[in-house]
Parts: sequence; structure tokens; C-alpha cells
Amino acid sequence: MRRFLTWRWCLAHLMLVVAVLVMLRLGQWQWDRANSATGGLQNYAYALQWPLFAVFAIVVYVKTMIEDGRRLSRVGATRLDPAASGVRREDGVRVGVSTPAVSVDPDDVETQEWNARFAALNAATARTEAGRGER
Repeated sequence: MRRFLTWRWCLAHLMLVVAVLVMLRLGQWQWDRANSATGGLQNYAYALQWPLFAVFAIVVYVKTMIEDGRRLSRVGATRLDPAASGVRREDGVRVGVSTPAVSVDPDDVETQEWNARFAALNAATARTEAGRGER
């Protein structure tokens, strides 16, 4: 419960209260407008619609709070061993995921041409970086 008292959550609480009050005031205004001489059925519809918007905002906000609480409780409970998760760490690589090699059908000429082009681009990039002394 304490995590919902941070300055960000307090600002969000305040924004919700202001939004709900504005929506309720707009509903009241539409109701008064509907009861005036120039009012009509459309104003009555809007008078009912604005409070529904306020209820919707409250429901979404409460669901957001519940989901955030669940997410924060799951973060500490689900720590995976990096070796078991398939994550590998190497110099120059922040996070990498181990994947099996992809086999290319020998009859697929278009894919082989693309792979040859990518290999040439990769080699050119490696030469450029080696020339700058980045590796």
C-alpha cells in the first residue's frame, strides 16, 4: 500500500480526482442545459454519459493500481538463473539470447543471395571498425 503514496502516484491520484470532478460537473451542466428551454434529448444523453465516463476512469485507475501491485510482487518472485534462461553475456554485448542456427534450403537462391550480401556488409563493417581501432 505504501508504494501508492509516492509522488508519482499522488499526482496520479490528484489527476483522477480532478478528472472525475470535471466529468461530474459536465454531466450536471448537461442536465441543467437539458432542462432549459433550448435543451433536448441529446443533452439528457450527455448528462448520463459524463458520469459513466467518470465511473470508467475510476475502474481503469483501480485496475491499473491492482496490476501494478501484482507486477511489483511478481518481479521479486521470478528471478531466473541466466544460464537456465538462455541468456549469454559476452564482451561488447549487453544481452544476447542463444538461438539455434537457421538452415537455408540449398535451392533457395534468393535467401542465399541475401545472406551473401549481409555477410559482405558485416565484413565491411568489421574492417571499418578494425581500422578505427574499435575492436
